[in-house]
Formats: sequence, structure tokens, C-alpha cells
Amino acid sequence: MRTVYINNKDELNKRKQKKIAKKLYKMKKKEDIVVALSKNLKEYKELNDEISSYGLNILNGKWLFKFLLLEILEYLSKKYNKNIETMVVSILIDKQDEIVINQIMEIARKIKVLKIVTKDINRYSYIEKELYQKDGIAIQVTNNKSKSLSNVDIIINLDFDKEKLEEYNINKYATIINIKEEVYYDAIDFEGININNYQITFNNDNFEYEDIENEFEQNILYESLIYRKDTYLNIKKQLKMDEVRLTKLA
Repeated sequence: MRTVYINNKDELNKRKQKKIAKKLYKMKKKEDIVVALSKNLKEYKELNDEISSYGLNILNGKWLFKFLLLEILEYLSKKYNKNIETMVVSILIDKQDEIVINQIMEIARKIKVLKIVTKDINRYSYIEKELYQKDGIAIQVTNNKSKSLSNVDIIINLDFDKEKLEEYNINKYATIINIKEEVYYDAIDFEGININNYQITFNNDNFEYEDIENEFEQNILYESLIYRKDTYLNIKKQLKMDEVRLTKLA
């Protein structure tokens, strides 16, 4: 898998945007590629749409975000000056995901109250049983729309869209972290926080690349350097080796 970096500082008219997309498509037919757009090109909606129309993957940091769930909770515990063990956390997920399942195990060992909110309770109930039988740790797998999120401090939303999120009774002061897609929960009485993006630092000495560091957002740049199909444990080992640190949630 190779990353193609697009960094054009000039203004792009529609013809140039279509030309870039077609060029990338021709490259895709020869090898597996993903695309990283510089800061100024991320805002070109038509360029993004043109590239996506050819079935190309534009890196946006969301793939990497999914590996940082425990780091997110640790960051918020410091920000809110709250012991991570006392936090009440819900993870919203319907599609089974090996990356997330591994982190559910890690998070459950760190915090006191963890709920998995899903439409497919049977798919996740084995995690509940395994944690209790092996470690004596109790988590809750539920889809109770009136109670499951009503007293939760932190909601990690893996794959619920806004319409589905609005079906639940949510604590008006909750912090909602949207991992896969940008979602803005805006119920009339909601006074909490929506988080859709993040910033990181990492050890640049571990990589060799052209002088493009300042042209790309750090999370997208780092994602482009390690993006691949691999196991959760291998990716986490690399994050540790590269000294990845979560510096901001926004």
C-alpha cells in the first residue's frame, strides 16, 4: 500500500481538480494506493468528491483515531481532573471490529463502569462473559435506549450516525467522541461536547520523507506513514515505538 501525497499550493479550478482525480485513478489501476491531501486541499469538496468517485481512499485520520480509545480516556481524565477509574463510559458499536474489541478489554480493566451499546447484543455478549469469568470484571452489553446513556460521562461513538444517536436518551453533560464519522449531537437541552477531530505528536526521526511535514495535518501525515492491513497488536507496538502522543481533542 503506497500513499500518494497531493500538495498543490496554487488555486485549483474544476478542470485541474478532475485532472488530479483521473491521474490518481490511473495510478490505482497499477498499484494499491491511498491519498493524503494537504491542509489547503482538504477544503476542496469537489476535489474530494472527484477522488472518492473513483473508489480511492482519502486519509482523514479516522483510521488512526480508532487505535487511540484508551489514550482518549486518559487525555479526558487529565483534562477534567478526574480519576480514570471513576469514569462512566459507553462504547457505541454495531459492526464487529477486532481493533475495537481488543481495546474494550483494555478499557474494561482501567475503568469502573463500561457499557457496550449495540443492536447486536449476542455478538458482544461473549466479551461480557469472558471478562467476568477470567478477570472478575463486570461490563454491561445493552441496547436500552432510555437508560444506557442517561448517566454516562464519556460516549465513544464508533459507528452510530446522528439519526441513530438521537434515538437514545443522552446525559445532557456527556462528552461524545465520534470516531468513524463526524457527528454533531445537538438536542435542545444538550450542554455537553461533541468531539470529531484530534491532534498528535510523534517521533519524526523514525521516518524518512520529503519536506512536507508542515503541509499536512500531523494525524493525517502519521496515518499515511503507517497505514496498512495489520493486527491491532502490531499497530499498537508501532505507535509506542514512534512515541505517538494525543495532544488535543476538538
